Amino acid sequence: MDELVVVPNFRGRQALDAWLSGHDAGLLLQGPDPDSPHPLMNGLVVAQLPAAGARVNRWATVTVWVSGGGDPSGVREPRRPLPERREDVGFGEPG
Repeated sequence: MDELVVVPNFRGRQALDAWLSGHDAGLLLQGPDPDSPHPLMNGLVVAQLPAAGARVNRWATVTVWVSGGGDPSGVREPRRPLPERREDVGFGEPG
């Protein structure tokens, strides 16, 4: 017979912390898109399925939705120094 575990309440926790405590409880956490290239590490858990308190088989998957995550890298605006404006350069005028 499979061992049952109680699903903890992950809502309001940091995604990485929820993932680690889920693993300690014998559960696997994943985002709503298991094929996503982004790991479940950033943001706060805002929803989960199955709900907290449910009894599931050990190492069952709990789907969590995360808000405020995302990749912190990317374009940083405004750039410094600012690029020259066309009006200042005399765009289209010879050298």
